[in-house]
Amino acid sequence: MRAIDNVALIRVAAYPAGLDLPAWPDLATGRPDQWIQWLTAVWTLPGYGAAIEATAPDLARQITRAAVGDPVSPRQMRRLTETAMRYLLRWTTRATPFGLWAGIAPIQCGANAEFQWGGAHTELARPTGQAITEYATHAEWDLDKLRGTLVMTNSLGFRRGHIWVLPCARTERERRWDVELHLTEPTATAIGIARTPVLFGELAAKIGNPDRIGPAEVMLAGLVRAGVLLTGLRPRTTVTDPAEHLGIQLEPGGSVDRDLRADVRVTLPSAVIAEAEKAASALTAVAPYLPGWAEYHDAFIARWGPGAAVPLREVLAVLGFPAGFRSSARRDTTPFTSRDRLLTQLAQRSIVDGGQIVLDDDLIARINAGDSRAPVPHTELRFTLAAPTLRELDRGAFTLTVVSGSRHAGVAAGRFLPLLTPTELAQVRRAYQTLPTAIPGAVPVQLASPPLDDRLAGVARTPELLPILPVGDFHHDPQWTVDDLAVTGDGARLWLVSQSTGQTVEPMLFNSVLLATLQHPLTRFLAEIWTAWSAPCTKFDWGHASHMPFLPRIVRGRSILHSARWILTPAELPPHKTPWPVWRDAWQRHRDRYDIPQGVLAGTGDIQLRLDLANNAHLALLRSEIDKRPTTVITEAPGPSGWSDGRPAEILLTLAHPQSTQVPPREHRHVLSIAHRPGRSPWIELHLTGRTDDILTALAQRSGLLPSQWWFVRYHQPEPHLRLRIHTGFEATTAEITSRLASWAQHLEDQHQAHDFTLHTYRPETRHGSGITLTAAEAVFVADSHAAIRRLDGDRHATTAAGMIAIADAFTNGQGMTWLTTHIPRRTGPRLDQTQLDRARVPLHDQRLHTTLITYRQLAEQDALDLDLVLADLLHLHHARMIGVDPLSEQHCARLARTIAYNSIQRVPQ
Repeated sequence: MRAIDNVALIRVAAYPAGLDLPAWPDLATGRPDQWIQWLTAVWTLPGYGAAIEATAPDLARQITRAAVGDPVSPRQMRRLTETAMRYLLRWTTRATPFGLWAGIAPIQCGANAEFQWGGAHTELARPTGQAITEYATHAEWDLDKLRGTLVMTNSLGFRRGHIWVLPCARTERERRWDVELHLTEPTATAIGIARTPVLFGELAAKIGNPDRIGPAEVMLAGLVRAGVLLTGLRPRTTVTDPAEHLGIQLEPGGSVDRDLRADVRVTLPSAVIAEAEKAASALTAVAPYLPGWAEYHDAFIARWGPGAAVPLREVLAVLGFPAGFRSSARRDTTPFTSRDRLLTQLAQRSIVDGGQIVLDDDLIARINAGDSRAPVPHTELRFTLAAPTLRELDRGAFTLTVVSGSRHAGVAAGRFLPLLTPTELAQVRRAYQTLPTAIPGAVPVQLASPPLDDRLAGVARTPELLPILPVGDFHHDPQWTVDDLAVTGDGARLWLVSQSTGQTVEPMLFNSVLLATLQHPLTRFLAEIWTAWSAPCTKFDWGHASHMPFLPRIVRGRSILHSARWILTPAELPPHKTPWPVWRDAWQRHRDRYDIPQGVLAGTGDIQLRLDLANNAHLALLRSEIDKRPTTVITEAPGPSGWSDGRPAEILLTLAHPQSTQVPPREHRHVLSIAHRPGRSPWIELHLTGRTDDILTALAQRSGLLPSQWWFVRYHQPEPHLRLRIHTGFEATTAEITSRLASWAQHLEDQHQAHDFTLHTYRPETRHGSGITLTAAEAVFVADSHAAIRRLDGDRHATTAAGMIAIADAFTNGQGMTWLTTHIPRRTGPRLDQTQLDRARVPLHDQRLHTTLITYRQLAEQDALDLDLVLADLLHLHHARMIGVDPLSEQHCARLARTIAYNSIQRVPQ
């Protein structure tokens, strides 16, 4: 990974320079009078009261009343004191921007480190997300305003039979429900017309009675209130000044969000940038896979095949969302992998020896176990720096501690871009417009999608940086739309394409609102589908070991990729009513036993407090956390930040992979849906679940069981099964063959060779051609299946590789060796077994298969199919017949075939 020049921010605590804190209150002795004195003293600190009033006005009023002598119970006073302490610690020990507590500023990269703090911070005030919703909703209830307003159909909605569904549109506490409307003729007409923006009044005139327009307006107003129609009255998510859009004035003391542009000048030396680049590269090298997508990819390929461009709406209607998505019915258990096993062993050993883990090249290789994914094309790395002085930064004497990574550039920075000057923002925009893409030639676009919770709308606002793809957001004339998108894929990944232009599309969401829980599932789908196949830059992921009570520090070079972390539970310490001295002694024993350091961060994510465990007041806060929560997470705190005058600071650096290492995507085709349903077609698709080799052996012994035209493919998921495609022809009726197969399946079950028999719709994959070309392809499948059944003995990988060589040679008219070396990627890995290579080198010849391949090639060439893709599909299907759908096994067989081909070419005299 390489840093993008001057696209970096500092997040920094904004307390005044020279702040002199009063002594911390004694929470152990129960002295409310001393707590009041402390509250009074801390309230007079410059800037503290204003920061409290900006973010917690109710707390500010309570502290003010207590300070002037209003009666407060001891219990309430302690709670008030603890809360004020947390805010003071948040102000002085945490760099997360929020209100007036902390701010951001752009930073530069240069020869020498620099940190100059000023006091002229710039505040940006905007209505809260909830206030914006209330203002917009009030305006949308006004029919006079609506009549002159543009409206359009919400792109989140879709049709299901005679119902119009708007997902996640109704809220009940923390739960989200769909809105479902019966599609009357006027409603359906309005939704159809409003696919493109139209004035509310004009739409009412088109669907209503010209002499009596009122009922039409009432109906349309109901669609607006339900969210089915969006209006231009509501500020788009790319509007960074929603007050101006709504034409309102911010009232003092009103519902306002504040962000801070800190008055600070920061320059980081090249040594810091280089170390951050190395840390990001290491994190991508050991990153796990994004859950849910592998199973979803398998389901897509099984349904439509590689290269099919299926409209996004159709994909979601058939498959739904991946497992783990909101509203998804799919289930994808997380397996305990070799990576989990290794990390669990490392974590357990560290408990015994108390040491840190050094992530060297050898350990990286063991963790990723041959993972060949390319790194994500761009990302952000957030980290802290520990160094006594600026000069130490210059000479490389620092420790970098990773805080987090991002799924792509702009996720963490997007919220703060309105704080930049026009010149600075233009620089960021240019950088984002030239970012590399996961797939060569893809078009990056900007998702404009409001979060599910209106209260978070403020932090989701980002200026327009790229062409807009709106999802549930009103945009008058967007360049990209959800309805234009299609999903396509190959053997390794899925991606999005435009149905109208054929371009690959990579949507980016420039905010850090949690995708899994706080964004619409369609927004998450679009943001993840193109990144799911790359190695992400995320904080080190321990997988199944994540819930262990202790996880060690992981270091590489000068970087801490994962800080040591402990999970505390109330059961490990005395009950909450235990006297303080007794509890403190028990805590000290616990701390000594687990080697917990003096400085820790209590909490997770951005909600952490830095505590000094040698300070009784801080320890009392930790005790309160432990007593009221099932688990409390503490992490070792970073080292001293003298380089930033001791001020808590985090660096947010944008990085990109120098160039995409992904191969160009295969050409896609618009899917042509042909469905042969059981009982209504001469085609039968039969799924037999059980011991696939035994079933095939039994099938080979029953030559008269099936008509002559049939083939099979093996699948391992959701459990091992065969998919038989059978053309009944004129040999028997579908009912007769089905009855015959059912009797045979019962026999297999009696022999404990199969345990399920189901009929399915057969959908030919049009990537193989159409008409007589598809018929020729099916003849190849039949011949390959019959050949595969005769080759079930011996080394299956070697036999499969030999079959690949034979298929390539026949299809290319004797140029198979050259094709294999040219089109199969050269992969590194463990040394190939020579005995297996020798077995794979034994020629296989099947005249029927050879003849059908020649015929198919001629017709495919006449139909202008991509012959290289056709042959690649044939090799994939051959492996699926011999072994099953298994990408790693297929890569191994292809590697065997390529090695044999390469060696064969090298031996030919020139």
